[in-house]
Amino acid sequence: MNRDVRDDFQGDRLFLKKMNEMDLDVLDFGFFRENVIWIKTKQGKFVLKGFNRSETCSKQLKLSKLYHGQKPRIMGTYTAFPNQKKTVQFGKYTWAIMPFYKGEGLHFGKKDDVKAGVDAISRFHSFSKHIPVPLYEQLSSYSLFKKWSDRLDAFKFHARSANWNHQMHPLISEIIMWGEWSLNHFDHEAVKALEKKAYKKKEITHGDVAPHNFVKYKDRDTYLIDFDLFAAVPQAFDWLQYANRILPFWHWSYAKMEEVGNEDFLKCFTKKWFVICLVFPTDLYREWNRALKTGDKEMIEAVTRFTLRDFSHRKKFVEKIMKRMS
Repeated sequence: MNRDVRDDFQGDRLFLKKMNEMDLDVLDFGFFRENVIWIKTKQGKFVLKGFNRSETCSKQLKLSKLYHGQKPRIMGTYTAFPNQKKTVQFGKYTWAIMPFYKGEGLHFGKKDDVKAGVDAISRFHSFSKHIPVPLYEQLSSYSLFKKWSDRLDAFKFHARSANWNHQMHPLISEIIMWGEWSLNHFDHEAVKALEKKAYKKKEITHGDVAPHNFVKYKDRDTYLIDFDLFAAVPQAFDWLQYANRILPFWHWSYAKMEEVGNEDFLKCFTKKWFVICLVFPTDLYREWNRALKTGDKEMIEAVTRFTLRDFSHRKKFVEKIMKRMS
């Protein structure tokens, strides 16, 4: 348990008193993050999520209500406190509560887990048509091109002052070139048409299809958790992110994608704009920006290992796409 986080949380006694007011008898609790707490109670085990803005919390609870009770489960959803209140104000956050869902995250190095993730995303996407228009219009949206341009600029900024080791130093210019090539060849017309179609069909994306945002329990269906990055953008963006996350585990082999993908996923690989976007090393920029910004040595070492282990396979994959598109 991180004692500093507890102290910042105003102390155990005040927290336990507040939970008691919500009719929860707390036996133990701990922090995943400052605003994400697990609690073990006489009534069961739960997770508390804190929101800076009550409006954000309210929107997530509305989304959660839509997914509640779906069979098979599509999303992990919020519930009410035992006193039937849906939220509680404590400290600087508005808190909501959900069950502690039993199960494990996915391992993208396992075919069965990758397939389970593909099916979970497809089920999630298929449900978007049930979201009411007023709620859909409250969801945020973004420009993929701008998001990636900003991420590349941030990497360039951090890279200039970074103390690269002898293995990483020769690779930096190439990693930057991949991002610049992808943005220079970005198919704006195709993506704009995709965005218009997505808005008409009320498509939403999960926005963070990382291994830890899936729950797989025994042989039951895998489902998603976390509403934080829901967005009103083309669902293909989820598939793009999923491909970017799993390809490093399979040496950037499209043949492996054919083994684990379904029709929804694999049809994206037939689109020119999608293939061009696969060149953009968004994962490398994301992880390096985070590591270099904090200066955390362990994080930098971990990202270095990942980059070096993956680089030769990724380079062949990227060069093949560049040659095909030239």
